[in-house]
Amino acid sequence: MRSIVARFRQSFSVRFWLLCLVTTATVGLAVMSPASAQSFVSGYSAKTSLQPGIIVAISEQSDSTVEAVPGGQSTKIHGVVIDPADATVTVANTGQDVFVATSGQYQVLVSIENGTIEAGDYLSISSTDGIAAEATSAHQQIIGRALSGFDGKSNVLTKTASGDAVGSVLTDIIPGKNPLRGDGGVPGPLQNAAESIAGKEVSAVRLYGALVILLAAIFISASIIWVSVRGGMVAIGRNPLSRGLVMKSLTQVIAVSVLIFVVGVIGVYLLLKL
Repeated sequence: MRSIVARFRQSFSVRFWLLCLVTTATVGLAVMSPASAQSFVSGYSAKTSLQPGIIVAISEQSDSTVEAVPGGQSTKIHGVVIDPADATVTVANTGQDVFVATSGQYQVLVSIENGTIEAGDYLSISSTDGIAAEATSAHQQIIGRALSGFDGKSNVLTKTASGDAVGSVLTDIIPGKNPLRGDGGVPGPLQNAAESIAGKEVSAVRLYGALVILLAAIFISASIIWVSVRGGMVAIGRNPLSRGLVMKSLTQVIAVSVLIFVVGVIGVYLLLKL
C-alpha cells in the first residue's frame, strides 16, 4: 500500500512540475509575441495635428504633450504616432488623443534625404520635422529599423521642402542609441560644444575638420605676431629712434593676425552649421 502511495506521489509531482513548466513557457511566449509588443502605446496631447507615422518628442513644457521631433535633433526622439486602431492596448487620459508607440511594428513616414530606404536600414530623424530618413553615423539616436523599403518613386505620399520624396515604411520601433554611431574617440565635452554651436548633431569627421581649421588659424596668427614682435624688438634695439615706426607696423600686423583668426573662427562656424 505504501509503495502505491509513493508511486502516486512521485507521478503527481512529475506532472505538477511539467504543468508549471508548460505554463511558464506559454506565458513567456505570450509576453514575447508581437501582439504583446504592440501594447506599449500611450496617449498624449498635442498643440498641432500629428498624423500617424510622425516621429515625436516629449514637449519641454509638459510631459503629457508631444510634438514633432525638430529636424536633425535625434536626441529628442521618443516614439512614433500611430492609429489607435492598430494597437492592442492603449493607455490615455481624457483629452489625450495622440497615441504614441515606443515599441512594436508600425508605419513610419520617411524621406529619401539620405538615400533610398531598404529593409534592415536604421532610421532616424531627417532635416524635416517629424520625418525619418536613413540613419547615418552623425545621428545619436534612432527610431527603429526598417522592415520594408521605399525607393522614392512608388507610393510617394508627398515631398519635403527640399524636394525629397516622402513615403511610409513598416518599422520595428526601437528608440535608442544609434548602432552606426562613430564618435571617432571624440571627447564628450568637445562633442557637446560642437553640437551646441551647430544646433544639430555633428559627425566626427566634420568636428575634427573644424578643429584643424581653428588650430591652423590660431597657429598662423600667433606665429605672425611672434615673428613681428621679435623683429620689432630687434629693430628698436639697433635703432631706438625707429620705435614709433616699429610700433605702427606691429599694430598693423596684429590687426592682420586678428583678422586671420576671425576668418578661421567663421570658417569653423560655417563648417559646423552648414
